[in-house]
Order: sequence, then structure tokens, then C-alpha cells
Amino acid sequence: MNIPQHIPFLLFCVFLILNVLFWGGARQQHKAWSNVPPAPTLPKAKMGGLSDSQLAYRIYGLMLQNIGSVGGRQVNLREYNYETLAKWFSIQDQLDERSNFMPLIAAHYYGAIDEGDKVKHILDYLKIVGQRPYGEKWRWLGHGVFLARHIVKDKEKALELAEALASNEDPDIGIWAKQMPALIHQSEGNKEEAYAIMMNILQDSVDEVHPNEIFFMKDYICNTIFEDDAEKEKPELCH
Repeated sequence: MNIPQHIPFLLFCVFLILNVLFWGGARQQHKAWSNVPPAPTLPKAKMGGLSDSQLAYRIYGLMLQNIGSVGGRQVNLREYNYETLAKWFSIQDQLDERSNFMPLIAAHYYGAIDEGDKVKHILDYLKIVGQRPYGEKWRWLGHGVFLARHIVKDKEKALELAEALASNEDPDIGIWAKQMPALIHQSEGNKEEAYAIMMNILQDSVDEVHPNEIFFMKDYICNTIFEDDAEKEKPELCH
């Protein structure tokens, strides 16, 4: 049977038109945002990396980094379920507690909003990883203090993290870490607490730290903590 030569061309045109119509109707359709998927248990998380904890850590890390920005979709961080994210952070921490990749994503990416009820989950996570005794993990406590004090305005959480930071025994951390609770107290008007902390540091460190640090602490006590006090009411070291 001979098929007229124009039939294949007509069929091609029909299928082309149908394809264009289908694309025009479907191109605006996207899968609904189902939010952060539930975090697996640790054994199941390892299975996702073929029982290789490092592979699983990297797979889930990339997922958490890009989960709301795929398929042409951009999801505002305020729409994320941070309670579920915190569970993912915990799993990631169990897969690799030494890596700084997940704390970096948590602090600098997911921590970039000013909603305290969400960021508190980030701060709880940073407190855990920031107290590890290796790899300068204390830096995450310092960042947590900044988020709590200046971004979400959670004074109690800022002080909690500052005290955890001050208790760190790493000799390379610097005396600023021990001063952090005093700075928080002073900013809240608690002069006596700030003064007591600074004096304890001053007395314990006078023979160990650089003279510039000693000068800073004395100046901070006299001209910041007791700035509004009359000269005669300031501590003896200010005279």
C-alpha cells in the first residue's frame, strides 16, 4: 500500500502542535513544595551512602544546601521547617562531627533570618558543635553569640552561649572569649555582673597577657561599665 507523501508531514505537524500545546500548558506546573523531608535514623542515613558515613554526609549536605532551590523554584528561608532541619543537623553531626561544612551552612545560610523561634534551633546546634575540644570549634559559639545578640535579640541565649565560650580551655582562643559574658551583661545594664567578670579575668591574667589587653580591660571597666557614674563612685583602679 502506498502512503501519500504528504501524510507523514501532516502527522509530524500534528505531533509538533500537540507538543507545543502540552509544553505551553505544563511549563508553569511545578511540584508542590513539601518542605524539609523527615530526617532518617542514623542507620538509614548511612544506608543512603552505601554504609559509607562520609559519602552519606556529603550527599545529605548538598541536599540541605540546595533543597529549596531546585526545578526553577526559590523558597524563602522563612518557609522552612527549622525543627526538622535541626534533626538533619543532628544526623549530620553523628555522621561526621569534625567537619565544618554543616555548621557553616547552618550558621551562615539558615541562620540568615531574624525569626527567633526558628533560629533557636540553629543556636542549639551551634552550642553542641562549638564545645568540641578540637579544630577551633569554639568559633561556632562566637558566631552563635552574634546571632543571638544582634540578629534575633535573644539576650538569655546570647549569655548562655557566651558563658559556654568563656569556659573553653583552648589556650589559642584568646582572652576575648572570657570577656564575652561581661560584654553581654554590660549591654543589658548589669554593671555589677560585668564588673565582677572583668575583675576576675584581670586578676587571673595580669601576669600572662599582653599589657594592651590589661589596658583594654581597665578602660572598659572605667569608661564603659561605669561610664555614667560619678568619678568618685568608680572602682579604685579607675582613680
